Amino acid sequence: MPFDIYDTIFMMACVREKPKVYSFLKDRYFQRTEAFQTEKVFVDFDDGEGDIMAPFVIPRVGKVPMDRVGYETRELAPSYIAPSRPLTVDLLTRRRAGESIVSTMTPEQRARAYLVEDLDFLDRTITRREEWMCAQTMLHNACHMEHVGDRIDADKTIPMDVYYYEQGGHNRGVFEPSAKWAVGTATKRGTWYSDVCRLAADLCESGRNAADLIVGADVGEMILSDPWVVSMMDNRRITLGTIDPRWQENGAVYIAQLNFSGIMLDIFVYRGTYQEMVGRKLVTRTYIPKTAALIAAPGTGILRYGAVTQVEMDKQLYTRTGSRVPKHLVDEVSNQEETILTARPLASPIMKAPWRACEDVFAA
Repeated sequence: MPFDIYDTIFMMACVREKPKVYSFLKDRYFQRTEAFQTEKVFVDFDDGEGDIMAPFVIPRVGKVPMDRVGYETRELAPSYIAPSRPLTVDLLTRRRAGESIVSTMTPEQRARAYLVEDLDFLDRTITRREEWMCAQTMLHNACHMEHVGDRIDADKTIPMDVYYYEQGGHNRGVFEPSAKWAVGTATKRGTWYSDVCRLAADLCESGRNAADLIVGADVGEMILSDPWVVSMMDNRRITLGTIDPRWQENGAVYIAQLNFSGIMLDIFVYRGTYQEMVGRKLVTRTYIPKTAALIAAPGTGILRYGAVTQVEMDKQLYTRTGSRVPKHLVDEVSNQEETILTARPLASPIMKAPWRACEDVFAA
């Protein structure tokens, strides 16, 4: 029995089988995912068990019950991402880029090829937006999103903010440098090193894990040029760490593993970039500002996905769950097809403030 390549179930399988865009922050810190059957998602996070010590007890008392750590649940509306790719008849009646000049492909065959390419393209654009959401969530312990609110004017947006701390209170997920970050001398630590020692210790003492230091390009250059770090590398009596810069395909550069008062941190310079339209101009930006720094551990975030409700080709209403939900439209009047890929992601921490971040460590 022939199958319909435009069936939603078939297209969802195609998206799952396509090679994924490897994104550093999403894949290292938000590798866990959870799909909900409702449009809103529930976020549970707590302060962790901490370092509670058991009390002494008189034998005749026998036992002392220990309270369980409570948790906070928030019902949040995830973002809505739905990029599409139209396909017109004039595209199907001429050869595709790279297709042989004497190609015998029919318009129907080209339509199938375009479907696979378009699903792959749309999936990659959504992945870049998810990477951006992960970066914003880690940098601010919150995420500010501007949703397009007008079909004609894309510049008209509606803001939607998600906070993982009490507004008006102290945001433990961000830090202010004790002083402008700077290098030290051959015999004296720089301000950046002292700050990282303090922040890593703060994370560990609050029951979190500190494993990575992720920095922007300018901060990475400063670390590699610090005379104190170079001097300590030559000291055979103290194991400070190793410096071994190497490029990774995910846009990050692993530069070193250093000892921060006993806490070993892997240091990454994240140079990943994305492009977006600003007005009519295509602008290239970095996910992490060149002056930013943050301390985190792998697996401290989670991507939750809300359900997508849509009317499909058979004119019936369906609610689909998953990280990607495709849809195919056909306009018989204009002889045009359109492929849509929808996602409703929400990047969130697995517990309260599992990282420490600053957008500009060189600010006075």
